[in-house]
Amino acid sequence: MKNLIQPFKPAFLLLILTAVIFTTGCASTTPDGDVNDPIESVNRSIYNFNEGFDRMILKPVAKGYQKLPSPVQTGTHNFFSNLDDVVIIINDGLQLKGEQMSSDILRFSVNTVFGIFGLIDMATPMGMPKHQESFADTLGYWGVGSGPYIVLPIFGPSSVRDAPSLVVDFFTHPLSLVSPTSATLALGSADMVDKRSELLKTTDIRDQMALDPYIFTRESYYQWRQNRIYDGEPPKVIIEDFEE
Repeated sequence: MKNLIQPFKPAFLLLILTAVIFTTGCASTTPDGDVNDPIESVNRSIYNFNEGFDRMILKPVAKGYQKLPSPVQTGTHNFFSNLDDVVIIINDGLQLKGEQMSSDILRFSVNTVFGIFGLIDMATPMGMPKHQESFADTLGYWGVGSGPYIVLPIFGPSSVRDAPSLVVDFFTHPLSLVSPTSATLALGSADMVDKRSELLKTTDIRDQMALDPYIFTRESYYQWRQNRIYDGEPPKVIIEDFEE
């Protein structure tokens, strides 16, 4: 796997740098408060594709996954959650959150050693809560605007800032070290199914209540990202410069 991705690292880093430069100072909203979605027609097309993929493949698999014994589901979820802590720890450091980083390092160590490679969450009952951080959160933390809204195939809602950040998250995730590539894809797919199963009730409510699921998803994504960037306490009014 390392040999496979090594030649592409310079290109990925260039892509990330370009995105950071482009999004600095750019806002997620226009001056009149509307979400910046200049390619809405394209985004809607990709959104519809994703919904079809989810309806035909991912959602049925997630429902089947929920029929597995509870200990299997819990262990699977805990295992991938523990691996995610590596990315979280790195971004704790990038955001200079020393206390949270120390807690997350201890959490990862406890769950890996005493929780059988993370299958059992031993840390939470011991007062080490789960945090959520990504490179997109780090960029937002340091003032990089989200830029225009985009929808990615399979991955779903994102932005010009957040999409390239997925590359950084991947290369800092333990799954990027797994070889061969087929094993990485298998584990990544299992992680995706686990995460999708957690959202089954949420998406069902969205489909029942939202007049336009696309807009509901877009607005919810921005609110979710802002909540992540500000650690659950976003300012009531966020004023950002807008560049046309």
